[in-house]
Amino acid sequence: MLASDWVEYNARRFPEALALENIDSGERLYWREVNVRVGQYAGVLANRYAIAAGDRVALIAENDIRLFLLQFALMRLRATLVPLNWRLSLPELTAQIEQSQPSLIVHDQRWSDTAMALASGAVATIAWGEVEAAESLDVLADAAEPLSSRCNEQMEDVALVLFTSGTTGKAKGAQITRANLAWQTQNIAHTDMIGGRGDKVFSVLPLFHAGGLNALPNPVLFSGGCVAVTKRFDPAHSFTLLTDPARGYTHTVVVPIMLTQMAALPQFAGTPWAGLKHIQLGGGSLAPAVMKMYAAKGVPVQPHYGGTETGPGVSGVPAEMVATKGHSCGLPFPHTRVRLVEDGRDVKFGAIGEIWVSGPTISAGYFLEQASGSSYEQGWFRTGDLGRMDEDGYLYIVDRLKDMYKSGGENVFPAEVEAALAEHPDIKEVVVFGIPDAKWGETGVVVYVTRSGKSLSSEDINAHCEGRLARYKIPTILERLDELPRNVTGKVVKRDLRTRYLPAPELPA
Repeated sequence: MLASDWVEYNARRFPEALALENIDSGERLYWREVNVRVGQYAGVLANRYAIAAGDRVALIAENDIRLFLLQFALMRLRATLVPLNWRLSLPELTAQIEQSQPSLIVHDQRWSDTAMALASGAVATIAWGEVEAAESLDVLADAAEPLSSRCNEQMEDVALVLFTSGTTGKAKGAQITRANLAWQTQNIAHTDMIGGRGDKVFSVLPLFHAGGLNALPNPVLFSGGCVAVTKRFDPAHSFTLLTDPARGYTHTVVVPIMLTQMAALPQFAGTPWAGLKHIQLGGGSLAPAVMKMYAAKGVPVQPHYGGTETGPGVSGVPAEMVATKGHSCGLPFPHTRVRLVEDGRDVKFGAIGEIWVSGPTISAGYFLEQASGSSYEQGWFRTGDLGRMDEDGYLYIVDRLKDMYKSGGENVFPAEVEAALAEHPDIKEVVVFGIPDAKWGETGVVVYVTRSGKSLSSEDINAHCEGRLARYKIPTILERLDELPRNVTGKVVKRDLRTRYLPAPELPA
């Protein structure tokens, strides 16, 4: 099925409407300007680097509006953008490069050395922005003839490969098609109050994540709205921006720790919120007391549920239902089907089952078919999460079928961390799991047995993990045992270990 060129369409419809804003530099681009720049980027990519349909271009860079320009240029060429998570270690990034086999690596100045290491002289590289190199993508684009849409883009074209991690820690690239992006917009339009021109997203989550890129920014751009980008989250600065009526922000997507940190600011209580009409919450649950603080400001926080492979949106709480259903993950979106499954069968009403989802937002599969494994089954994606539904059809997350936990909104897979720690010369056995944490949502616990019988310090663990794991994956709580508890089959009982660290349940008053 033919796909329309978002940028050309919006440039014709809203030529003088703001489309992209770089909060840090003050640069602003209107839709007519975006169309020209995307055409120039496409011209450089096609004519200088021979990027064509089916090719992949990797990107390692801080949040920047150029990411969207590059994405749209590649979509115009029927090629694919592969955003890389700069929080990962070099070996982790290398594994993603080896899998995706990009024809070009684009980078900013900060990540220049990493890009060179990833390219290893075998892949072409180009920087954007103010860089020391004589040529940058922007310099080349300035002199390039804009390449217009060839009107042959297909909805089945893979626009993005977004990497997630499996329980083995091996990189898996979810293929996101043009159709997936369009249906994501349709799915969330009503719940997230997307209206097109006039909508303006404050974008602070990393744009290499599905949550940062596709939860709100791409849908709002698809609709003709505007995305304002900043590199990093700072509680005080972000709060000032979001509450400034002159900025005109209407939407944002955040993880719980961001809302918690802003609510703790001394100026929070006395500052009115401006025109913000939607806060999308992903990556975990928010403390009820904090949610009430935002509700009192007239800004309901709307919890959403999803993942890299699912659009990302699966379900969301409508604004008018936050007061009564805000502790749920909301209603499944109109074009997404949800099943709760145990042993291959749908569970009875009210029972807990693994969440299976299907619909046009679901990723076409992982980049390498053999990596898909059992995640996809007869048209359904198995999330690995356990959930239940109430009598009104609202979804609740109960636990994770897999051991994955989220720290600061980032996925951490214990098997990957355990494998890295097992390389320590003095660690004989090790178990890693997540527990609730007031600051980060969840944090990692490592329980281990040493060969010497001596305990390891946090400094020992951090030094060992440096270069092996991203920092957010390194556990913060350590305990040495003489032996790990096991069941009759010899398997370590991780559930029992985790229970020791969980807070005692609150008793009713």
